[in-house]
Amino acid sequence: MVKRRIVRFAGGYTLLEVVVAMAVFGMFLLILGMLTVEMRAQEKRMPVNFMRHPQVAVLITKLRRDVLDAYIHDPYPTSFQGYTQSPKTLIVQSLQETGGVQTIVWDFRTPGQVQRHAWNVGVPATWTARGLPEDFSSVEVGAVGIPGRPWGVRVTARDGKGRIAIDQILQPRAHD
Repeated sequence: MVKRRIVRFAGGYTLLEVVVAMAVFGMFLLILGMLTVEMRAQEKRMPVNFMRHPQVAVLITKLRRDVLDAYIHDPYPTSFQGYTQSPKTLIVQSLQETGGVQTIVWDFRTPGQVQRHAWNVGVPATWTARGLPEDFSSVEVGAVGIPGRPWGVRVTARDGKGRIAIDQILQPRAHD
């Protein structure tokens, strides 16, 4: 009787399996490289996100609240207590919960800080935002008209390279 010997191959991969695995890994690296290039290009196009800075977020929130509560009949007087409306100064007359009108002056003239002066029945109160990014000194405010709505306020800020970092329109709400 003749014994047949069964030949077994040692464990390993065929050439086809290696080529397929390298092709899949190469596609993964290609996609990763394309995403990285796109991310870098987007980073160059987009400016600094000022809204991630805590002082800027608080400042915009307070400004939004003041404009939302603006007194509809005369929301933005041309001057008050030596301040005049300008791209660096915003004067708002805001309604209070008690029903009274409060005059608020937002002063963006000093680089690195913003001051909010509020007069309630002639008594002044000041709030100052300090520690703002250096680029934040390029803030401008101005009135913007939207048909069928009261005059709003447009807040724009540019980063150090002149790109727009904040561009918001704040609208007063209707009061009864």
